[in-house]
Amino acid sequence: MNVFTLALVISIAFTCYKANAEVTPEELQWVEQALSEINHNTDDANVRWQYVQHTVMPDLTRVERFDASQPEMQRWTLVSENGEKPDKKRTDKYQQHQQDLKEDKDENSQELAFSDLIDLTTLVLVAEDETSVAFKFVPNIKELDNAALTGMLYLDKASKQLKKILISNTDDLNPAFSVTLTKFELELGFAVFEGLAMPEHTSTTIEGTAAIFKSLDSIQTVTYHDYKMINKPQA
Repeated sequence: MNVFTLALVISIAFTCYKANAEVTPEELQWVEQALSEINHNTDDANVRWQYVQHTVMPDLTRVERFDASQPEMQRWTLVSENGEKPDKKRTDKYQQHQQDLKEDKDENSQELAFSDLIDLTTLVLVAEDETSVAFKFVPNIKELDNAALTGMLYLDKASKQLKKILISNTDDLNPAFSVTLTKFELELGFAVFEGLAMPEHTSTTIEGTAAIFKSLDSIQTVTYHDYKMINKPQA
């Protein structure tokens, strides 16, 4: 599956709190398996999906459809922007942008797996209740100072499937020269679709400045729905 966007902070009320404790081999295996399942389920080489992506930003609402059964350069379709169906000029520009993204990814980037966000050697069990198990971890985001970040991961207690990943900053971040982020919050939410755990929503909240004066404040949420499995997962 293509790239999913980022953000933080919805708290779960836990009825049973624990002093921070190193995870047992069994608990580590729960987390590793949950992350492995998400990576597997979102890889087009294993499972192909159709789904709708709904992006909301302060000045734009966009609906897109993804269909892995189509040729690679035709998988994304722009459905609407700010409630209006795009005309041919906008559709052509959108398709060109998708092609540019694909070419740039092939040449310059490597798609990040969800498990790559987490340093599993730092995993600590912090809380659990009747429905959830919560772990704290140090994030692993190459572009940011991970010492100024903290993360939480939530598993469903019964199924051991991934429910949520939260990452936020504990101090100012300086990802580039003259850029300061005073707030960085990333939330990745997951749910079960057609029997498989898949991304359900992401949200990113950023507050900061570039060159002192330019505001970088941004809030973006992305939801994924209308999942339809095109082929069954490979064993």
